[in-house]
This record gives sequence, C-alpha cells and structure tokens, in this order.
Amino acid sequence: MNLEDCRKKLEELEKAREDLLKLVRDMRINATKAIASIHAGKNYEEFLNKALEIMNKVYEFKDKFPEIYYAITHDSMQELVEAYFFAKAIKNEFEFDFSELKAEPSAIVTGLADLIGELRRYALDKLMKGDFKTAEKFINLMEKMYFELISFGGFPDKIVPGLRHKLDVARASIERTKSDYIAAKK
Repeated sequence: MNLEDCRKKLEELEKAREDLLKLVRDMRINATKAIASIHAGKNYEEFLNKALEIMNKVYEFKDKFPEIYYAITHDSMQELVEAYFFAKAIKNEFEFDFSELKAEPSAIVTGLADLIGELRRYALDKLMKGDFKTAEKFINLMEKMYFELISFGGFPDKIVPGLRHKLDVARASIERTKSDYIAAKK
C-alpha cells in the first residue's frame, strides 16, 4: 500500500461516512416521529417501518466500514430500539425478541433504558384517563425492564454509553410514576 492507496481508502471512507450520517439522521427522525405519534394516538407504523427500512441500509455499512459504523450509529439505533419496542408494548406484546432488529447490543440496552421514560409518559396518560389497569400494567413493565437492565450497569461507559445515568433516571421515573398512580387512585 502506498500513500495514494491510503488517500483513495480515506476518500472512500469519507464518502461512506457522509452517506451513513444521512441515513442515521433519517432513521432517528423517523423513530422519533413514531414515538411522538404513539403518544399522540396517531398512526405510527409508517414512521416505524421507514426507520426499520433505513436500518437495513445502515447495517450494510457494518462489514465494509466498521470504523465509521460503530462510531456513529449508536444513538440512532438506540432511538429505533426505543420506538420499536414502545410500539410492541402498546400492542401488549411484552416479550421482546431482539433478533428482530439488527441493532447492536449496547444500543438495545440503552434504548430499553430510555423506553422506561416513554412508558412513564404512556402510563401517566392512562392515569389521566382513569385507566388504572393499563397504567399498572405499564408500571409493572417498567419495573421488570429496570430489574433486567440493572445487571448491565457494571459495564464501562465505553461499552454501553450512558447506561448508568439512564438507569438512575429510569429508577426515579418508576418511583414518580408509582407515586402518581397512588395519588390518582385516592
């Protein structure tokens, strides 16, 4: 390999990086819109399906350009995991199969930690509508997820970025949601 070969490889990598940045941005936007649509009671499936379609394109970069794939995909994958499993939860599909997505393990774990906050919002909405049974079901799901995820808290931040903080936030969300539930039932 000579310097010109290095230049060509780096130019190819730079182009791939630009392409991947656009894809992950679009994937994150669609996943975020899916989450917002669920909360608004609107059709979320178009956004979620678009995000999943983009994820397939993103995954194509994994083997050919691992140096950029691992550097810039985590946050958008995490958002997709959150949207995908939020959609499953509202359909009462509480058993999550992670092989359904091509997300990396750290994005799955952090996405599920963030999902606890979305479940809180959903449970509060149900409380405001007087649907205590559904709210309680979602509080139980939040707790189950938290207790599953807490075992990942020992991994370093470089392996699972931001997880410890997300778990602290999740625990506080669960406690506040329980308090809100108790207050609403009185």
